[in-house]
Amino acid sequence: MSTAKFKVLFYCWLIYGFFYLNRLNFSPVIPLIMSDLGISHARIGLIGASFYACYTLIQLPVGYLSDQFGPRKIIFTGGLVSAFANMMFSFGSGLTHLITSQCLNGFGQGGGFSPIITIINQHFPVSQRGRALGLAMTSTAVFSVAAFFLASYIGQTYGWRAVFWSAPLVFVPVLIIFRKGISTPPSIETVATVDNIGLKPPEMTKKESFFKKNRQVFSKDLYFLGLGFFCLSYITYSNLIWLPSFLFESYDMSIVQAGFLAALYPLSGIVSRPLGGFISDVVFKGKRKQTITIGLAVILLSTLLLSRIEDFSINIYLIIAIGFFDNLIGPLFFAWMLDLVPYNRSGTGAGLLQFLGHIGTVLSIYFSGIAVDFFQSYRPFFMILSVISILGIISVILVSEPGEKK
Repeated sequence: MSTAKFKVLFYCWLIYGFFYLNRLNFSPVIPLIMSDLGISHARIGLIGASFYACYTLIQLPVGYLSDQFGPRKIIFTGGLVSAFANMMFSFGSGLTHLITSQCLNGFGQGGGFSPIITIINQHFPVSQRGRALGLAMTSTAVFSVAAFFLASYIGQTYGWRAVFWSAPLVFVPVLIIFRKGISTPPSIETVATVDNIGLKPPEMTKKESFFKKNRQVFSKDLYFLGLGFFCLSYITYSNLIWLPSFLFESYDMSIVQAGFLAALYPLSGIVSRPLGGFISDVVFKGKRKQTITIGLAVILLSTLLLSRIEDFSINIYLIIAIGFFDNLIGPLFFAWMLDLVPYNRSGTGAGLLQFLGHIGTVLSIYFSGIAVDFFQSYRPFFMILSVISILGIISVILVSEPGEKK
């Protein structure tokens, strides 16, 4: 890997990590917010779901704007909005204020991921995308752990409000460093030559609608892939949001202990994310379906066991296993998307995939809270994840690999 490519990966890794510090600081302090404000699991679920509802709605516009105006501007703007929203959340006491703040944070956070996919697509050829995405997305593992640990410690020591004004203080300087440090991408012709694919831009005229201009993005395969990512996102965020509360309520732990142990779920991604890219690029020679199907099958088995077993010493290993395979296959959905869409539509494709996937996120956070309140148990919570895993396997099988098309 050249120095220039390494620099691109580092800046993408760094900036997206700080997006996570300002996103996952909510989950570890849920019990503190519930206790302080006297609100239920369902209402906390509504606050969390409001963030991801707005995060989901902004994905397609952000992806399109990233293609039109460049990803760096979108990332910088989104980061500033997120930092402001976190500060705003720290002053909240009523449900309306908290939901409004999380909605604004969702809009800002939406400016992070799709533009980063565009940057990776601009600088890396097809044969390296799985590994490049896997390496860049290890930031989510590192910074998820940091978010869980820091939020738990700060929340328990200084109160939950301190969590939401401390994170933006370091986010803004990093945004400035990123804006100045990320390099200009190579020309489309250069990447196309490296990929040995030639340029085949979609046919369009100025009079065509947005959907007709992007007809190669809005394909059957992308919708099936989006359904698969919907299922993975449902599983991912059910765990990221509710695992600290599950451990805190089920095993009589402190906030810090529960946050630290829940952080093992994303921590496994430090190894599994680049490993997933290597397996996909090298072992399966650029095919994504096998790796993703295996990952979802392991998640299915692990969630079934979690719904039946109460022993903590066993459950913690099952949680780590789910986190490992969740992180292993997550970036591959976007590597697969880049295999299916035209080069100059990568941002729009990422936005569509994020939009479809994070509908699952919104539903998971809200309905998981309702399920826990209704059943007074987390067992149905894990059974639902098993069913979602089966749906994910079916949808991924229905997606065609590029080499399978006639």
